[in-house]
Amino acid sequence: MDNIEKILWKAQFQQKKNWLQVRRFLQEALARYPQEKRLYHALADLYFSQQLYARAINVYMDLLDLDDSDDQVNFKIGNCFLSLKEYRLAIDYYEKVKTDFPELTYNKAFAYSKIGKFEESLKIMQEIMSYQIYTELPLIFITELYFALKDYNKAIEYLNKAEVMFGKQGTFHYLRGLAYSHMEKWLQAYLEFQKADKFKLDSYHFYRAYGIACDKIGKTDQAVDHLLKSIKLFPGNSASYLDLIRIYLDNNRIMEAYTLIMHAKKNIPFSISLSLLYNQIMQRMKKGIKKDLYEDL
Repeated sequence: MDNIEKILWKAQFQQKKNWLQVRRFLQEALARYPQEKRLYHALADLYFSQQLYARAINVYMDLLDLDDSDDQVNFKIGNCFLSLKEYRLAIDYYEKVKTDFPELTYNKAFAYSKIGKFEESLKIMQEIMSYQIYTELPLIFITELYFALKDYNKAIEYLNKAEVMFGKQGTFHYLRGLAYSHMEKWLQAYLEFQKADKFKLDSYHFYRAYGIACDKIGKTDQAVDHLLKSIKLFPGNSASYLDLIRIYLDNNRIMEAYTLIMHAKKNIPFSISLSLLYNQIMQRMKKGIKKDLYEDL
């Protein structure tokens, strides 16, 4: 074992105990061995593990001064910029990597999707399909890209492929339900959400979508139950309040609408939409009171 290997072994052994001590140790080693690439990699990787991405980039840049064609370094710099949400810079460095491999392909496609280039992202993701796939995540990502392009039939096609490859999963049923919802095929959406529910999905997004589908096919009580679950899981989501209040109003359940909107007032900033619904509720309550007084007379 040479000196550098001993240094790297010691750094790895101490990293979880005291990363600051390891940083100082590696910096001292670099002062003695300024041309040793392995030490730069270790220091930059240490910064990355601590989510100090800008510092990691600076060290990786020093490595590029030693060898500007190092694929591994360009890939790691791209990952740092990806973590910093600097997607265009991430793409610039990913494009410098000459050898393709699955993680590079996936990260590059993700970066393109974050700048709205969904078709470019899809084109890149097709390369993933030529690799041996061990997880459903690439297929779900492709599905999400087709959602962004509003091609819901294609999204369903890839969800079906994922199910053939990896078996039934709640996420597949949920996303299929969303696709059918976007196409306003409400019964099919409801049936997919019903299947997804058996997998115990614990997501406010899921229960909101399920509730809307229930309402669209006339299952009002189920719609109310699911939207209440959505609100319970995330009281800060205004959309679920709006959906449920409208259902209450459509079904003349004014007091429940009033109770819910007062609850919303405590949990979220009052938007224009909620203010309009509040005024509508108060007007209908006043009309109800006047009607009751008239009938008493």
